[in-house]
Amino acid sequence: MPGARVPVAPSVAAIQRTLARLYVGRDLQFAVDIPADHVFRGEQQDLEEMLGNLMDNACKWARGRVAATSRREDGRLTIAIEDDGPGLPAKHRGYAPAPGARFDEKVPGTGLGLAIVRDLVSLYSGSIVLGSSSLGGLRAELTLPAG
Repeated sequence: MPGARVPVAPSVAAIQRTLARLYVGRDLQFAVDIPADHVFRGEQQDLEEMLGNLMDNACKWARGRVAATSRREDGRLTIAIEDDGPGLPAKHRGYAPAPGARFDEKVPGTGLGLAIVRDLVSLYSGSIVLGSSSLGGLRAELTLPAG
């Protein structure tokens, strides 16, 4: 829908509440730093699908901490989701968004989450970059159009 604009913070908060209930036995700590004026130029369901997949992955792998941050620059919005889990070796990061890609069968999943994120990001001419988190685990960074 042309002109759609979605504040990011309420979407992150809603996903966080859902995941806190889903992973209640894990006692995960969430650190969220998303300014109220950070807005995604696109559909709310697309934003929540991308963030939901990334935040769920972070919760699955986290030892105890998950963080969500954002910054805005030059008409682009960068949202980072990080965890303090084991991370993903650099050699696997390029293949991780492929449909069905799984590098550890110990944690439940289909291997489709990152592929869905990759496809949605491309619809918005954005990008997803996987790297190392300052928390010790994985950092997934989305760059999308800002509203």
